[in-house]
Amino acid sequence: MKDRSKEILKTAVEDYIKTGKPITSEGLYEDHNFGIKPAMIRWELNDLSEEGYFYQTHPSGGRFPSDKAYRLFVEDLVKDGLKARCADSEYRSSVLKFLKGEVNSFVEDVSDELRMLSVGYETRRNEMWTSGLYELLENLDLLDREELVDVVKDVEMLPTKIKSGFWRDEEGWPKVFIGKNPFVRSKDVAVIANCLRVGNENFLLLAIGPKRMDYAKPLELFEVLNKAVE
Repeated sequence: MKDRSKEILKTAVEDYIKTGKPITSEGLYEDHNFGIKPAMIRWELNDLSEEGYFYQTHPSGGRFPSDKAYRLFVEDLVKDGLKARCADSEYRSSVLKFLKGEVNSFVEDVSDELRMLSVGYETRRNEMWTSGLYELLENLDLLDREELVDVVKDVEMLPTKIKSGFWRDEEGWPKVFIGKNPFVRSKDVAVIANCLRVGNENFLLLAIGPKRMDYAKPLELFEVLNKAVE
């Protein structure tokens, strides 16, 4: 992908995460300087849409990021210096609770700080903590009652799925699942998962929220937590 195309893609996704407004060439031209006119931005958006990064609900409307666009955005977010922000992290007090064994309070803090559903599972005690279902449902862009019910059912099934241990042999944590994922069936959410090695046991931490989220925040929290445990 050309550098300019990637810059427009990432900027468009970031704008959508912040505002929730459909992406238009005019809006990108007014708010950012790509060095090209709106017509050229429109052509770039057309090409990116043909490649599966954006979609439209009707031909004359603005565009929305696809799961493919979110995934590229997150990959570049991690590569472009997420770790540089960790020194100034706002999550140190929460991490301290985890290190002191105050897991329930830690999971509640994660939910409050991220405004997402947080789930913690400790293999040694086979114990699970959850917090923030309200925050998850409040922030999801769902208009269909059936979709909402499906998300709640997914959350209810989480203990059974997690305790099955399907995730224990995975590597490369943390992992970001956008849309389809192994933890919940709903394609309307994103799941950021981290597996920590604490002594001889594993601790699984999930942050579940809308796809239109500030991905830097949970990823930064997981980075700080990983460093603290190490």
